[in-house]
Amino acid sequence: MDTKLIPLWQWILLLALLLLALYGTEILVRHEAQHVRSQQLRHEIASAGQLRALLESELNIPLYLTIGLTAYVQANNGDISPAELHLLLPELVHQARHIRNIGVAPGNTLRYVYPLSGNEKAIGLYYPDLTEQWPDIAAIIAQREARLVGPIALVQGGNAFIYRLPVYLNADNYWGIISTVVNIDSVWSLLEKQTTEQEVQVAIRSLSPRGHAGAAFYGDDRLFYDDSLLLGISLRGALWQMAVRSLARLPDRSGQIRTAAYGITALLLGLLGWLLMSRQRLRDSVAEQQRSKVYLRSMMDNVADAIITTDEDGIIEQVNLSCYPMFSYATSTLPGLHWSVLLAEPQRLDEVYSATSNGNAEYETTGRRRDSSTFPMSVHRSHIRLQQQSRQLLVLSDLSERRQTEQLKQQFISTVSHELRTPLTSVSAALGLAVSGALGDLNASQQRMLQLAHTNCQRLSALVTDLLDIEQITSGTMTLQLSAIALRPLLQQCVDEAQLLNTDRSISLHCDATLTGVNVSADAPRLTQVIMHLLSNAVKFSPAGTPVRLSINMAGDKVRVTAQDCGPGVAEQFAPGLFSRFSRADNSDTREHGGTGLGLAISRSLITQMHGSIGYKPAPQHGACFYIDLPFIAAIQQQTLP
Repeated sequence: MDTKLIPLWQWILLLALLLLALYGTEILVRHEAQHVRSQQLRHEIASAGQLRALLESELNIPLYLTIGLTAYVQANNGDISPAELHLLLPELVHQARHIRNIGVAPGNTLRYVYPLSGNEKAIGLYYPDLTEQWPDIAAIIAQREARLVGPIALVQGGNAFIYRLPVYLNADNYWGIISTVVNIDSVWSLLEKQTTEQEVQVAIRSLSPRGHAGAAFYGDDRLFYDDSLLLGISLRGALWQMAVRSLARLPDRSGQIRTAAYGITALLLGLLGWLLMSRQRLRDSVAEQQRSKVYLRSMMDNVADAIITTDEDGIIEQVNLSCYPMFSYATSTLPGLHWSVLLAEPQRLDEVYSATSNGNAEYETTGRRRDSSTFPMSVHRSHIRLQQQSRQLLVLSDLSERRQTEQLKQQFISTVSHELRTPLTSVSAALGLAVSGALGDLNASQQRMLQLAHTNCQRLSALVTDLLDIEQITSGTMTLQLSAIALRPLLQQCVDEAQLLNTDRSISLHCDATLTGVNVSADAPRLTQVIMHLLSNAVKFSPAGTPVRLSINMAGDKVRVTAQDCGPGVAEQFAPGLFSRFSRADNSDTREHGGTGLGLAISRSLITQMHGSIGYKPAPQHGACFYIDLPFIAAIQQQTLP
């Protein structure tokens, strides 16, 4: 996630939501723990009730038997014979399963014990001699109530609980003590069996009348100090407290809750972060689009040309500010109109569409202002797509200033060319006379210098001629006299003249005209001008000692004249602009071959006016090959073309 896309307050919001989700998760986990604990507590309460009932029933039975024996002694006023006790005690012992023995101690001396086996050491025991137990026994006698004490280490061995009940005759006459020893191992065995079945852990301790707790005499004392269930056990003559903890393994879903909650939190936070980031990106995109729109609008409004967008039917949707003053319309009045209202001849709209079907084409026509005045205008049309719909993009340019500039340029060229031609003709003639010896003999240095001046004067005259030709072609004032011309003699004459002008480079020129008696419709001087230009270029770019050939062939109903040399040819990237004005493959100041770059442009215009065509193709092996196609005629005709 790109942190740069989300503002600080959104990060704070995500952090707050994360903390809230963590807090909520922990609350759910706590509720789950409480739910588990409540289930454990219900289990502990149910088990504790059963265990307490078990202990109370198992331990109170011996006490009740002891009370019954006490009542019998009191009923007989303490006068009980050994024979009666030997009959009564076994019966009492067999009525309770946890009684280890029952002892009768008249005058605090243990006289009778049943069963005697294993308890022989206890016969004759005098309680005051039990230094550790006597204080409790004395307290029992003084309080005149039964007491369950223990666990106590017995004289005869082992540990046990003992019910001691003082016997009083006639309410105030102390007789002795009846004690019932409870088998602790038997009780604990039964309790352990029950706790195992009920999957609980139990600890038991005694409480003093003042609430002071002793150490646990059964189970782990630590149960009294955690979250175990505590409850009292109601026994006659004793106050016990039992701690119960469930051992049942209830399903703990805390981990699952945390995993699910954290996973959902991460998913929701990720989704929210993505939404916030997408929202911020959308806002940034809208802001960027708005900036781009303002920027584009600013650029369009500062362009001098009129820029118009229309729907497929030509209805104007948007225009830049330059469009309104160009056509003299008030601001915001053009949208909704058909753009043809800006044309001087709206009925020629199809012609405009046809001429601008190519996106790179520019069509010159006439525009109409709101006040019905007209001006020269160019139309550039292209198709674009906006919001999944096709649109037209029109660029309309006012050509008034350009036309005026071109006219001034042509007038300047024409004036300068005409003004230069007369003095150049005079200078060239004078230099020609001097070079030919008409003014007397010249030494070698004078001859060379005058020849150089004469040659460059001729080149300058040729340049002026080219400029005049271009001016006439541009202005449409050039007139050609077309007539039937025998082509082969004209070509041979051109070859001979070119050969005389280029004797210094040893380049041979040939006219391979196998077709004889071929006539074409052309202007002889202008055709000669074109042929001489092609031969001059061929000689200029050919290596010394190589041939230049002219040939005549039929190309359908046209006669083709081909000029071929052995030079380097024309570079592929330069070939498309070969016949443009001032077009040169090398425009540097240090170029090897001179020239204005107008010759081929003039040649194309001249051949076009002769209803022919001129072109270029690479030579079959090496060099350049220029060709001219001219109309073939069978008889001599003469006509003048404007």
